[in-house]
Amino acid sequence: MPIKNLFVFPNAVNRKNDAETIKLNIEGKVLNFYHNDRLNIIDTELLREGSSTVVLNNGITDNTYVLYNFREILQVLDMLPSEFLTNLSQRCFMQIDKSGSNVFIKVFLLKGMNELPSDTNNFSCFAHYTMDYIHELDWKYSWTIKDVKAAINDGVLTLSFETLISDFWKTQVFISHAGQSQLVKKGFNSVVFKYIPTESIYFGAENCRYTGRAIDVVRLIRG
Repeated sequence: MPIKNLFVFPNAVNRKNDAETIKLNIEGKVLNFYHNDRLNIIDTELLREGSSTVVLNNGITDNTYVLYNFREILQVLDMLPSEFLTNLSQRCFMQIDKSGSNVFIKVFLLKGMNELPSDTNNFSCFAHYTMDYIHELDWKYSWTIKDVKAAINDGVLTLSFETLISDFWKTQVFISHAGQSQLVKKGFNSVVFKYIPTESIYFGAENCRYTGRAIDVVRLIRG
């Protein structure tokens, strides 16, 4: 697998002790991630289209494991990624997002680490970012919404917005409200839903409920 979309975040994850280590070896399309010499293997060819996969360390059990349905878990728990990590005592070492046949990889280094160790690759030439750049980087490799406007008339919710979708992102994006979904296209969009006052607007997979991509209708209209 030609490595193009891999980004390193130095000094990002709190250490448990000074002896703690991580390492990433890449063999073809397989990622071999080591935490304290314990191996987790991720075959990127097997990852589901549009999925988000993370390598986590459980702060209670100290188990390091691969979670393949991260975005879906966040929907069930009604949490943002930061809330999931903090509230459930998890540390995230790596995130792999897949769209089409390509993957977008973020690696989060332990505090005190500036370079990602490897027996197979030299990652020093890959882009290194601070944590405050993470959202901008995510949008660059996925999609974002801007200029959202909404109106409610006779129980009908009308929305207009502009969608910016990166060339990397091949997965369909939907806008959903109360069990209603419509496909979103790049550029200007205008959609109509039957309005349900207790429900927000969500962007992402069809009929998703991801808090990180939600818009409160009442707050939007009030400005």
